[in-house]
Amino acid sequence: MTNFLIHRFIRNADNVKDSRVREAYGVLSGAVGLACNLVLFAAKLGIGLASGAISIAADAVNNLSDGLSSLISIVGFKLSSRKPDAQHPFGYGRTEYIAGLIVSLIICMVGFEFLKTSIDRILHPSPVAFSAVTVLVLALTMAVKLWMGVFNQRIGTLIDSPTLMAARQDSLNDVVTTGVVLLGMVAGRFTTLPVDGMVGVLVALFILWAGFGIARDTLSPLIGQAGDPQIAAQIERVVCGCPGIVGVHDLIVHNYGVGKSLASLHAEVPDTADIVAVHELIDEAERLVWEKTGVYTVIHMDPITVGNPRIDGMRETVTDILGKLDERLSMHDFRVVEGERQINLIFDILVPFDYDSEQTQELLAQIRTALRARDKRYCAVMTVDRNMIGT
Repeated sequence: MTNFLIHRFIRNADNVKDSRVREAYGVLSGAVGLACNLVLFAAKLGIGLASGAISIAADAVNNLSDGLSSLISIVGFKLSSRKPDAQHPFGYGRTEYIAGLIVSLIICMVGFEFLKTSIDRILHPSPVAFSAVTVLVLALTMAVKLWMGVFNQRIGTLIDSPTLMAARQDSLNDVVTTGVVLLGMVAGRFTTLPVDGMVGVLVALFILWAGFGIARDTLSPLIGQAGDPQIAAQIERVVCGCPGIVGVHDLIVHNYGVGKSLASLHAEVPDTADIVAVHELIDEAERLVWEKTGVYTVIHMDPITVGNPRIDGMRETVTDILGKLDERLSMHDFRVVEGERQINLIFDILVPFDYDSEQTQELLAQIRTALRARDKRYCAVMTVDRNMIGT
């Protein structure tokens, strides 16, 4: 069925990097979700009203909220595919995250309302009708939701969409909640306890949990999260693969939506290199990063001394000390200024984010002490950096 829908409604389906193809996938997924959820809502609401089961009614309105979520995701994909303009030079890709955030808020509101209703049902229980037709319809809705989960995972993975992966998780959550409702109806036939209300509470809590999870996943890129370590590693490999570039540091990746990123970094080059040739090299590196990763990159040139045995030895001394203090530490932009009685070792030190201000100052003091133990003339002049790439 998934392959049929893709071939029927999406042209050039294999070209997922094309924004129009990506939009078509998103609209297809949203339309399928909207249609399926509206049908499930009508079926469950009818059963819930006929049987008097608040848990089924809660599950029905959950499907209605899922349908609304599908509609919002369609709008999100339509907006995110808009071309860049003067006011938004990096495009509208983040609107997909906003759509996901709106979906999460709707899910949370639905969960909260049915939590209150279910608690009221526990306090004021009422009988629930049971029939084979009810069981059959609920079982069929579970099968539909399971297929929707597989469908959204297939497309979400194909176009790398956080919104569709959230829809996939929501569909699988619905399979669980409907299964719990079904078990609750069966259990209610053998006890006088308010099983329907208890199951309604479980369903409501599950809905709230799903809503909070989606909100967390969509808020993170909107706030500004650390760069993807895989993309960062790929960029570093491309830049370091260019002849004449001996290292990179201070890499920052800004995300403006799926497939829309901007990066900046410092590339280390020998200080004896011809500046015009290095400029051409940097331009070539930026072009290669764009071609191989799709990330627009701005590269700053950092000249460093290489091939000088004395300076290389000092650099190795600093690297050795950092490794012994904390293997996560690293340094860059190493320079040496020698005087008659003092040798200034100037470098930037990359410190993990879990170091607070006091720990950082203690670390710098330890480095200075360790360097003076190696040579009393050594004086460390350090600038603290933080890693902007995720782990």
